[in-house]
Amino acid sequence: MIFLGTAAAEGCPCYYCRCDYCNEVRKRGGKDIRTRSSFRIDGKHQIDFSPDIFYQMQTLNLDVFELEHLLITHTHEDHFDLAEIIVKECAVDPQPQPLNIYLSQQALPWAERLMDSYSTHLSPEKKAELHSKYVLVPLDYFETYTVGDLVVTPVKSSHHAFGENELALNYMISIPSGHTMLYACDTGWYPEETWDYLSGKKLDLLIMECTFGGRQDRGLYIDGHLDIPNFLLMLERMESTGLIDEQTPVYATHINHKHHLLHDEMQTTLDQSRFNVIVAYDGLQIFEA
Repeated sequence: MIFLGTAAAEGCPCYYCRCDYCNEVRKRGGKDIRTRSSFRIDGKHQIDFSPDIFYQMQTLNLDVFELEHLLITHTHEDHFDLAEIIVKECAVDPQPQPLNIYLSQQALPWAERLMDSYSTHLSPEKKAELHSKYVLVPLDYFETYTVGDLVVTPVKSSHHAFGENELALNYMISIPSGHTMLYACDTGWYPEETWDYLSGKKLDLLIMECTFGGRQDRGLYIDGHLDIPNFLLMLERMESTGLIDEQTPVYATHINHKHHLLHDEMQTTLDQSRFNVIVAYDGLQIFEA
């Protein structure tokens, strides 16, 4: 399992930006260079597909030849780049299995319109063929599905996306090793129905966004995206329900440039909490699926 990218929508450094943070990232390089977020569970299963997929595959010496099941959190382009997905059409000898693309019921109409926009130049036969290769599979919040080798339950976040009434899916996933993980990106403070669903469950691994890092000025229990104060509030609420404990591995990801903590400083800050938090970086591997 590997973090392909750990940045928010603009990447880090932001290529339009010369703020002190971005300039320092350019000097430091290494873990502070972040591509747009996505997460590889194994060769067949992935969460999100970013505009940086080419660079990620080259840098990490990977490919997506075997990919059959793509879990999309939401329809923002940094998580669901359809133009990059259908580059498969350029392969000389592509893997013949269709790519199943899972997203919320609320995201489906928007994704269908987007798919249609990429096939307007095709004949009806070629358009039908394209749709048969990229199968949009709608999911309901809090329902459990078998997705390839995984058991997946999407839970409701508090992050709005392009679809009408679309809130990003966060994914609770049971993987073949027997571990249960929650991929919580993008989100802010959860709605109560999500807290109710998670109550009494237990995680072996939590991956959660911390978009605004060290910001202290955004308020508490805020929707949309997390920062360290709200990240820690989420962990405290999760601990109170039994979902995690102080030993549960927690990975912070989806980090932008609009705060003051670079990777090492962010890790030092989170080390002061009582939770077992690791600040993720591009290429970081965790236990095998």
